Amino acid sequence: MPEPKTSNSLLRNNVNFPTFSDLPHEYHVDPTYYVEGPYRIVPRQHWCFLGEIVGSYGLFRVLLRVKDKGGQVVTIGLYTDDRGHALTSQIKQGHTVAVLYGEQHGFLDMTVGIRIEEPSIIKIIPCSLEQLLKASDDVAARNSNTQARCCGSCGKEGNTSHNTHLLLCSRCKQMSYCGEACQKQAWVNGHKADCKALVWVQWFAARNRGVFNGYLNF
Repeated sequence: MPEPKTSNSLLRNNVNFPTFSDLPHEYHVDPTYYVEGPYRIVPRQHWCFLGEIVGSYGLFRVLLRVKDKGGQVVTIGLYTDDRGHALTSQIKQGHTVAVLYGEQHGFLDMTVGIRIEEPSIIKIIPCSLEQLLKASDDVAARNSNTQARCCGSCGKEGNTSHNTHLLLCSRCKQMSYCGEACQKQAWVNGHKADCKALVWVQWFAARNRGVFNGYLNF
């Protein structure tokens, strides 16, 4: 994956968005992710594994082969009640799988991957992992930029004193446009794909990842 443009890029955070090798193991209490409560061990914070689909197989249950941010390819096994078949129509090579609270699991064939038992913790995002990471970088860069916003198509700056008002994209709330014509042109030029990634970056950003106060679900 490309190098991050900014260290503040949300999805580049390897604690809250760890690679597979950084995930806690199901039989080990990793202090980065877990803490001992009065009655049981509970998560210390939220985390989410991201991997791009490179293949899938399995007739009895769905097994996904995904590549993480570091380039490692691992298996995600769907052990949900429907054995993952509800996701079949969404599984496409190049799309990204997000798994909340993923852990390293040892399968019976002696390989190590991720086992999913609860369908609410897995989501297939219809864009590549590279698109997601780029969107995360762009949001971080935009948030740290103190200059006036510019139209995402023609580059014109928003200026209230000159009555130049930019309108935010109603979906991703990140890109701005000076008019309908510019918005339509940007959509054709690539924002149609980028918008999906930006929406998911915003979804993750809206959750407080550093404090655990109950499990998140997709």
